[in-house]
Amino acid sequence: MNIKPLIAATPFTQLRFRHYQIHHLLLPYALYTLSVIPIYLFFIVSDFHHIDVDLWLVITVKILLSLGCVLILLLLRNRAPQYLELGEFVLVFSVFASLTYVAQLAMIFGDEHYQSAGLLALVYVGSLSRMAFNKAFMLLTLMLLTHLALISSVKLSQDFANAVDNLTLFIAVYFVAVIGCLRRWSESQKSFLKFTKIRNQQLALRKNQQFLSKQNQTDPLTGLKNRLFLSANLERISSSANTLTVLMIDIDNFKQINDTYGHPFGDEVILRVADTIGQYCHGRNKIAVRYGGEEFLCLVIDETANNTAELAETICHAITQITWPIKQLIVTVSIGVSTNTLHKSGDFKLIEQADEALYQAKNDGKNRVVVYPRQQL
Repeated sequence: MNIKPLIAATPFTQLRFRHYQIHHLLLPYALYTLSVIPIYLFFIVSDFHHIDVDLWLVITVKILLSLGCVLILLLLRNRAPQYLELGEFVLVFSVFASLTYVAQLAMIFGDEHYQSAGLLALVYVGSLSRMAFNKAFMLLTLMLLTHLALISSVKLSQDFANAVDNLTLFIAVYFVAVIGCLRRWSESQKSFLKFTKIRNQQLALRKNQQFLSKQNQTDPLTGLKNRLFLSANLERISSSANTLTVLMIDIDNFKQINDTYGHPFGDEVILRVADTIGQYCHGRNKIAVRYGGEEFLCLVIDETANNTAELAETICHAITQITWPIKQLIVTVSIGVSTNTLHKSGDFKLIEQADEALYQAKNDGKNRVVVYPRQQL
């Protein structure tokens, strides 16, 4: 039977639906499959009344088959859930075939009433099974053919009218079970589509949250990290570092530049200074931050004092080399440096120390680097 699917037949979508089927349909209901076993074993009571030959062989086969099915299903559930459908298919058909065979034996010995037990297997497939529709349809059809071969063929030769009644009932239950499987499969696909829609909404929301978080922690003018990023991440960065150094960088005479050339030009100065700082403070162990206004900060992780001092001097010199449309203009920065190797003081105390060194650099004439405590380079 070819049923038009609700889900697009792309490999990726089919793979996702298969994963959904295993983890949301088959696994949660796997133990319901075992309900077939006690019902199957319950028919041992009837065997005592309907089987005269090889009764104990029939009972032994039923018990061993039941134990084998239970062990296999539990093993598949815990170790290989992708084969649960196959396990359920084999279990249900084995139970049905066993009941049908015993019913045939009973008919041979003149018992006409035991052959309807197999209908319970059809009812199970139509109501409780979570197999895909194509597999459920294949199983139901295989059970119908088995019933025709083992029951109807014998019964037609014994009592034609009763055989027609029995077959009519079996076919009616067969179609009811098929419709039940089709309805359940359609609902499963709709549930998957709803699940996918909710999941996509959650992913989109998470992506937007990450974007907003990144946007909130990025300075819109320079593209560098901002003070909010520093507040949120400084403790984490410090705890993972053996050595943490802070470079506090401030543009010299920035108020005078703003007052003389205007705020738009002042923004251009901030942007180009930030670009220069970003060229030297980037990568795995350096983070550049716009601390506020014309003030910047660079975090340097696990670098030696000599390398850090050299970095600060390089930044200081590189900024003096920037060319401006106003030829007589030279923009310089002052830098304060503070290093914490043993975490004796808090992370924000380290920033205060770098700021104190920066203040000393300003007092000493600007355009220079000072390392805390007041060691001029």
